[in-house]
Amino acid sequence: MSSFGTLYSYPGNPRAAKIHAVANLSGLSIADGAFTMGETNRSDDFLSKFPLGKVPAFTSADGLNLFESGAIATFVAENGSAKDQLLGSTPAERALIKQWIDLAENELTTHSMTCLIPRLGYRKFDEAAEGFAIQCMERVLAVLEKHLSSGRKFVATESLSLADITIAQSLTWGFKLVLDAEVRAKYPAVVEYFKRIVASDGVKQAFGEPEFVEKRSVPQ
Repeated sequence: MSSFGTLYSYPGNPRAAKIHAVANLSGLSIADGAFTMGETNRSDDFLSKFPLGKVPAFTSADGLNLFESGAIATFVAENGSAKDQLLGSTPAERALIKQWIDLAENELTTHSMTCLIPRLGYRKFDEAAEGFAIQCMERVLAVLEKHLSSGRKFVATESLSLADITIAQSLTWGFKLVLDAEVRAKYPAVVEYFKRIVASDGVKQAFGEPEFVEKRSVPQ
C-alpha cells in the first residue's frame, strides 16, 4: 500500500496516535517522518511548511502541508473508506461529532496540557493551576459520565467516530498523570468507555496499552 502522506511528531503523542487511528480505520497508510523535537521543528525547511513549528504536522503524498491534529485527522478521514462513520453521514451526525470533538479539545486536552508541561520541565509547577485544571476536567468527566451511563457505547453516533477517538486522545495524558484511582472511581462509565475505545481494532494499534496513574504526584 502506497503512503497517503507523512506525519511528523514525537513518540507517544496522543494527538499523533489519533491521526494514525483514523488512518487505520480509513484503510490508509501514513509514514512517520524523521523528527527530533527542538531540532527538526526549528529547521528552516520545517518552518517553511509549518510556520509555528508545532506537531503533529503532516505532508500528503501530493504535497499538501497541514498542521493542527484535528485538521489532519479530518483530512485523512475525508479521503478514506470510513468517511461517513468517522465524520457523520448527515448534518446532524456531523454536528454532534464536531460538538464532542470541540469539547474534548477545548476542555480536556487544554487542561491536561496544564498538567503535562511542568512534568516535561517546560514550566514551573503550580499546584493551584493544576488543581483548577483537574477541577475543569472533572466537570467534563461528570458530563460524559451522565451521557454514557444510559448504556451508550459511543458519544455521538451508533458507531465509533472521530469524536470517540478524540476523547480518547484527550483523556490519555490525564489518566496517565493526574486523574488517579480516587478520581477515576467517580466516573466508572467514562473509564470503561475509554478502555473500550482504545482497545478497538485500528485504535489499539495506534494508541498502544493505556496507562493509569494510581496516585497523583507533583513534579519536584
